[in-house]
Amino acid sequence: MSVTEALGWALLHSLWQEALAAATLASLLAIVPARAARIRYGLAAVTLVVMLALPLATGLRLHAVAAWPVVPESPAAAVAAARLRTTIEPTLPWIVLVWFGGVLVLSLRLTSGWLVARRLGRTATHPVPEACREALARLAARLRVSRPVRVLESAVVQVPAVVGWLRPVILLPASALTGLTPQQLDVLLAHELAHVRRYDYLVNLVQSAIEILLFYHPAVRWVSRRVREEREHCCDDLAVAVCGDAHLYARALLMMESLRAKTPALALSAAGTQGGALFGRVRRLVAPRQVEAFPRWMAAVVAATLLLGLGGGAALVGANAAAATDTLIALAQTLENPSAREEAVERLGDTRDPRALAPLIAIVRDDHDHHVQREAVEALGELAGAGAGAALVNVARTHPNASVRRKAVEELRKALAGAEVVPLLATIARTDPDEEVQEEAVKSLAKMKHGAGLGALSDIAHTHPNPEVREAARRRLRYSTAAVTLSARTAVRD
Repeated sequence: MSVTEALGWALLHSLWQEALAAATLASLLAIVPARAARIRYGLAAVTLVVMLALPLATGLRLHAVAAWPVVPESPAAAVAAARLRTTIEPTLPWIVLVWFGGVLVLSLRLTSGWLVARRLGRTATHPVPEACREALARLAARLRVSRPVRVLESAVVQVPAVVGWLRPVILLPASALTGLTPQQLDVLLAHELAHVRRYDYLVNLVQSAIEILLFYHPAVRWVSRRVREEREHCCDDLAVAVCGDAHLYARALLMMESLRAKTPALALSAAGTQGGALFGRVRRLVAPRQVEAFPRWMAAVVAATLLLGLGGGAALVGANAAAATDTLIALAQTLENPSAREEAVERLGDTRDPRALAPLIAIVRDDHDHHVQREAVEALGELAGAGAGAALVNVARTHPNASVRRKAVEELRKALAGAEVVPLLATIARTDPDEEVQEEAVKSLAKMKHGAGLGALSDIAHTHPNPEVREAARRRLRYSTAAVTLSARTAVRD
């Protein structure tokens, strides 16, 4: 299977795969207590990674799998499935094109935002008081943050934010330095240091890349929001563990929000590290602690089950992803019901796959039902290339069944160019033993583009030994000559 087809099918399969993953996460989050932020964050993050891995694994398996003929137990269901595939496959390049365009636009936006975030650490910044730097060093030691972290006052941001990964910088708005008590400022610094300790800036970039690749699915955006919310809860818990007072921390959050609301909206969000609903975070911090009814080991078991189940589903998709062409070939050659074989042959023609050439020729030659043979002839007409044209010529000349030869004559005009098919049609119109085949050849000569068959048609109209064929040629000649003349006059006038 080509890369485009594999990618298109992977995108389509991801619609149900991502929905299943999000539904499973929603079920788990409904059970795991809100206090267990690390477990909830881990489940959401694992689900987001699984959401990326599922279409990737599906696409790789579809691209690498060797096609093999499959004879299903239910012919009708197999034909219907093959019909669905052949209907969807022509749209796959457009699906991939739209997806790629969306990824490109969103990637440019992410890059622009990343460049803006990098400039925040160098734009309109000032050193903070020595007491603030000492508090940062003390808190970094308590949180075991070994990397050097700078803290600067910023006139651009409205809330504390972390910028950078290798050399992280904590940006504090001027309102935080003047409007908060030292204790409140300490707990907010502890929250930002928790982001540094957890490498959340880098994780957020990876998360944003996953959002871009799967931008088309609302379930992915929902899971990503859950990741950001639980990330903030995890940092809240670390900050509370350092300062030892959840109510102090909650008051600091509310005070910071109050100061932000009084400040003109001049800031840009830095790397998305300030996500989460503020009042929901405060309510979670000050609400009475409840006994966790869901053990952590059980959450781990459920998460592992989620991974295994979705991974097995992806493997099943890949293992049963035989190409539609090979399935249709098997059905057309093995089904006992002639109507089912005929429909399989019709869908085989719709694939326009060159691999169908030899099976179609064999069906025209060996199938016991003339309707199936005629359908195979029409399918040959759908194939491009000299092989299909040569097969149609042979069928039109030598097939023992007149109705099949007639169908081959009809398809010859579509499959071959005018100059090479005119002599052949003229010969069939004179030599075929069946009058209906001869008249079909006359009809095809009359329908040749740009009047290419009018000379041969005129000769048949005057010299053919069969009066019925001569009359048919004259009638077609009159109509065709009038049409060519009208077309020529229109072209001259234009």
